[in-house]
Amino acid sequence: MLVSGTISGQGNLFSDSILVQAKIWSRDSLRKIQYSDWKTFPSHTIEMLKGFRPTKNLLLSKYGGDATIKKNATGFFRTEKISGRWMVIDPTGHPFIVTAINSFRQGKSPNNEKAFAQKFGSSEKWVSSSVELFQKLGFNTSGSWGEIEPIIQYNKTAGHPFAYTTQLNLLSGYARSAIKLYPARKEASILSFILDSAFAGYCIEQAKKLDATKSDANLLGHFADNEIAFMHTEFKNILAAKDKLDKCYKAAMQWMKDKGVDSTSISREQKEEFIGWLTGIYYKTVSKAIKKYDPNHLFIGSRLHSTAKNNKYIFMSAEPYIDIISINYYGYWEPQQKHLAEWASWSSKPFFITEYYTKAEDAGMPNISGAGWLVKTQTDRGIHYQNFCMQLLQAKNCVGWHWFRYQDNDPADPTADPSNNDSNKGIVNTQYEPYEKLTEKMKKLNDHKYQLINYLDSFKK
Repeated sequence: MLVSGTISGQGNLFSDSILVQAKIWSRDSLRKIQYSDWKTFPSHTIEMLKGFRPTKNLLLSKYGGDATIKKNATGFFRTEKISGRWMVIDPTGHPFIVTAINSFRQGKSPNNEKAFAQKFGSSEKWVSSSVELFQKLGFNTSGSWGEIEPIIQYNKTAGHPFAYTTQLNLLSGYARSAIKLYPARKEASILSFILDSAFAGYCIEQAKKLDATKSDANLLGHFADNEIAFMHTEFKNILAAKDKLDKCYKAAMQWMKDKGVDSTSISREQKEEFIGWLTGIYYKTVSKAIKKYDPNHLFIGSRLHSTAKNNKYIFMSAEPYIDIISINYYGYWEPQQKHLAEWASWSSKPFFITEYYTKAEDAGMPNISGAGWLVKTQTDRGIHYQNFCMQLLQAKNCVGWHWFRYQDNDPADPTADPSNNDSNKGIVNTQYEPYEKLTEKMKKLNDHKYQLINYLDSFKK
């Protein structure tokens, strides 16, 4: 149920708020998935911004950048700080807020395939129709897990190209290959593989493949991995290594010796510092390989998640190697001011949120899998989207966001992993039909994002 009303303590930016009911997803100590009770969250939409008067038909570049501002055009996406605010600059030299859709790919269930054949008939028609929809809604990029080759082919003749990203899976891929050779390492912490002498060589070999796209102006950048366990809790798993000659185990033991502590007295911050040091080696290794074979495109990180986003040592260690810090953000209804302030103080590099979403009861799905909030309706999803993005736009080091995901999970999909098998995460359903109550609110925010930046930067609180 939505209740309109003024919320105390909201400051001078908004004239009003709306109350949205939502449940948070969690796992208990036995890893059983459960939801909280319904909770009420004050939220804001564009209409509630005091004095905001958006103009129509803002001039955009062919990539969807702000064509009213012109900076140096390098022919590739890059970053630049303009009047104290970080922006991505598109290949034609215009400021560009990354507004991405994750997992832009064809559904694999029998239901998906039948709907695909009836609605599109070919991969080419699917890509062109979908990109037309995305751009109509103000989205300008395909985020992680998207199908790359169809977009590359589409962009060859498109008047308005659709930017895309790659997911290289460098550490996760190396770990899988190493476990095949040494099955006993299956139980090892994935972080233990960072110090393997063969890891750098593996990254180099994988990065050689980037030669195929290094000259593609439409490529935004490369993710090195997804949600690597850069958490302080991994320290315990590193110490549990069966092989006491393991380099990571030995490094952790030396770390404790240098700090004058043992496994019973080491503090959480000391564990975080060690993880930050290890993360720095990871970023240095993968960045060196990526930049060697593709010096033209952005290195956009590894999609930090969970408590990694709270570890200042990770941000500090990433500083020399990364172009944009990528963060998957769950567990909070909106970006927390504490997090935004910390990220700005820990690193001079910009960030974007690379995964977040809500799912609604009115889609008629089980909605058990996935860590996004559960709300009542598609309208509520749209309100959440506007509220979340307006909070992000207030952070001058934020260069965009990636919605998870393109299409709902089909419970009948035999190929789906357990985290993506039954939930309303998409902007389209399993039949490739858009959720119009959601997308109309997404469009309103997306269409005005550059004007919102100007408004927020000039607003006198």
